Amino acid sequence: MAEERRILANTTGHSVSMDNRERLRISGVVDVYGFDDTYVALETELGKMLVRGEELKIGKLSLEHHELVVTGFIYSLEYDDKKKGKGKGVFASMFR
Repeated sequence: MAEERRILANTTGHSVSMDNRERLRISGVVDVYGFDDTYVALETELGKMLVRGEELKIGKLSLEHHELVVTGFIYSLEYDDKKKGKGKGVFASMFR
């Protein structure tokens, strides 16, 4: 618990905002691991995230300001929760 508070204290903040499932704004972005027109795999200050959809495009990426904007038709957002420890999850299958 104390470790989680320390991690949160060192972040600039993480938020997700979606407009009509067509525009997604994410703050607290540390890196983008991969993307194509059906997914965007990224690391946020609070963990890994996977965005799935159709005709996805990165409209804006600023690692300096920790911001990402994705446009297209968004199906889902998934976080990789390391605490669960069950299987390798969706991220392992994306990066074989």
